Order: sequence, then C-alpha cells, then structure tokens
Amino acid sequence: MKNKFWSVLVGSVFATTLSMSAANAYVIDTKLAEAQLANSGDATELAWIRSVTGDNSLTLDFKLDTNDAGFNFSSNGPDSWFIDVSPNTPGFFMLKFGTGGTTATADHYAFQNDPDLTKLVWSNSQVQFLTGGNCANNPNACNIGRLSHYVGTNGGGGGGGPNQIPEPAGLLLLSIGLIGLVYTRRRTS
Repeated sequence: MKNKFWSVLVGSVFATTLSMSAANAYVIDTKLAEAQLANSGDATELAWIRSVTGDNSLTLDFKLDTNDAGFNFSSNGPDSWFIDVSPNTPGFFMLKFGTGGTTATADHYAFQNDPDLTKLVWSNSQVQFLTGGNCANNPNACNIGRLSHYVGTNGGGGGGGPNQIPEPAGLLLLSIGLIGLVYTRRRTS
C-alpha cells in the first residue's frame, strides 16, 4: 500500500508540474478598447487613451516603434506576448498594429497595465489574432512583426508586484491528487 501511496503522490506532482509549465509567465493585462485610427499620430492616440480611461490628466510617458533601439518583445506562452518596459511603470498602454491584408477591424488596442507594471502583456485573441494564435480568421496576420509601436502613459493602472498565479488546470490537478491521497490513505486504514 505504501507503493500505491507514493505512486499517487508522484503522479499528482508530475501532472501538476506539466500543466503549470504551459501557463503564461505573466498575467495578461485587461483590454479596455480597440479602434481603427490608422496613422493617427501622438495627439490622436493620447486623446483616444484619455477618452477610453476617462482620465484627462494622462500624458505619454514613452513611445517606441520598430526602428527604435530597445524595441523588444517576448513570448508569454503559447498564446500571448509581453514587452518589458522597466524601469517604466505605465498604468495604461496602447499597441498599434499594421492590418493590411487582414480582416482585422481595429489597429489600436488600449490596455490597463495590471498587476506587473513593468510588463505590457496581451493575448493573441485580444488583438484579433494579429500576433498569432488561431489564424483561421486572419491567415496573413499571424506575426508579431505587425506590431508598429507601443506607448505607455504615466499614472492610472493597477497594483504591482510579481504575478506568478497558478493556472486553474494546475490547481484542479493538484486537488485531484490530494483527493486521491486521502482516498488511498482511508482504504489502507
């Protein structure tokens, strides 16, 4: 019976580890709005962010486009991306994409940056799959190279601190493993 107990325990830990490795490294930020603004410029983009957030005191803290030094992005798992903007901690940010040859109905996307304010994090589905994912609707769109530029605002936004939150499937597997342990323990008693 001890062998069965250890088998269940090891299996539960292994399954939990596998499911958590597929989770995103950072929590995906909250999308507030999307719009088709074309090649609008800083003033129009700032006015749009202010109208979306309801905060007229916001100013553009930074703007980087694909030709700027420091323009970088990384995969955040199988379905999302992040940009590390530290030491900046924008409360809100906006992403602008090129949409030529796609069925996308928006090219600008505004987000509330929360909880890790040094990371801009979005999922493919939040930006109409312009950065990848299920490309059935936009077969020519699946590439991060469509990101034209991003901007961050001073103020607003949320909380801070690391955001290592376990994925629900991992917690479910851990719970199942613990239930199995209790059941095995009761059967041996």
